[in-house]
Amino acid sequence: MGMILPTLHREWFATRQAGSAESGIPRLAQVGADRQLAMAPGPFEAVLLSQMLLGGLGQPPDNRGTIPPNTGSYKITGFNNPNTSTYPGASSSVPSSYRNKIGYVTYVQFMMDYGRDLKPIGDTYTPLSKYSSFCPRHSEITAGGMFRFPPREQPAHAARRALIAAIEIVKERNTSITDPAAGDRVSIITFDVLTGGGPQVVCPLTNDYDSAMQACTDLQACGDVSATTATEAGLITAKKHIQPKSAGGQGRESTNKIVVLLTDGVPNLYQSSNSTIDNYIVNNPSSNFYANGAYWCDAALMQSSMMRGNHWYLYPVGVGLGCDYGFMDRMARMGGTADSNGQSPRGSGNPADYEQRLTDIFSKIITNPQVHLVE
Repeated sequence: MGMILPTLHREWFATRQAGSAESGIPRLAQVGADRQLAMAPGPFEAVLLSQMLLGGLGQPPDNRGTIPPNTGSYKITGFNNPNTSTYPGASSSVPSSYRNKIGYVTYVQFMMDYGRDLKPIGDTYTPLSKYSSFCPRHSEITAGGMFRFPPREQPAHAARRALIAAIEIVKERNTSITDPAAGDRVSIITFDVLTGGGPQVVCPLTNDYDSAMQACTDLQACGDVSATTATEAGLITAKKHIQPKSAGGQGRESTNKIVVLLTDGVPNLYQSSNSTIDNYIVNNPSSNFYANGAYWCDAALMQSSMMRGNHWYLYPVGVGLGCDYGFMDRMARMGGTADSNGQSPRGSGNPADYEQRLTDIFSKIITNPQVHLVE
């Protein structure tokens, strides 16, 4: 197995669950940059935070403003809530209706919006982030054994477990290989933003499958602000890493190169110049290119085409409710891995099915005769 490239975004699950009004479970205010997180006591369902702070003495003013005042723009409506690119029909009234609410739903939303890398105040991460000293880890049994994970969030947690299951399949298929230089090797690269060093090789090419599984346990989504899916940059990093050493990479000569691209399928960042992309499309015409100024998509398609030209296989695997399968199908056709209908593998729109669907897809890729690596 050549490369597994996950980009993981969080999905907006701050929707009202049936029965919550009767349960007495409070909601949490989406507070701003000073981030004083306080859980409301008692059954204050849908109570304005400002009302609790001011108390119930006298007649309150009709308009108390928004909470918190005089802070940054990172409120619940300041992130990609809703993401109109992924969900064109989504209404901004949905996240707006949760402003000034306090309880578990909006607290979780707040942490997922900030992701692993954003800091609501100073150098402090939210407890959901793996970088926080307050991040509550827990142990779970997986297909590859017992591992400790940060809190479950979707689709990130399903992706973590499915990747471990995939690497376990590779491990089992290599148990009879006595020469370490002859077996399959795997690597994991993460990509989202271009800042902070860009894509990261979190697990270099290795046949130490247990260490590769361990690397999967910490995969988390970045904060959901602006553009956060640098698909082309991730593919470039993959190409540089697994190409043969004679070409400057860490890969071996005369081996099949497989790239599994795990993403929500909505690129919005790219690395190549517009002129480079335009020239490539002119010299390598294909109906799979958008060729309409959507360089963030055409850049990734160009990389897929270049990999296929080097006789590599690129498998795009979509995950999440808002996956753009139109783009993913183009990637599969460019990468030479589309099915007879010209389509990429289909994930699930039901979070409860994410893990099993991804596991099944990875298993089919690994056991596909055309990408079988072990003689």
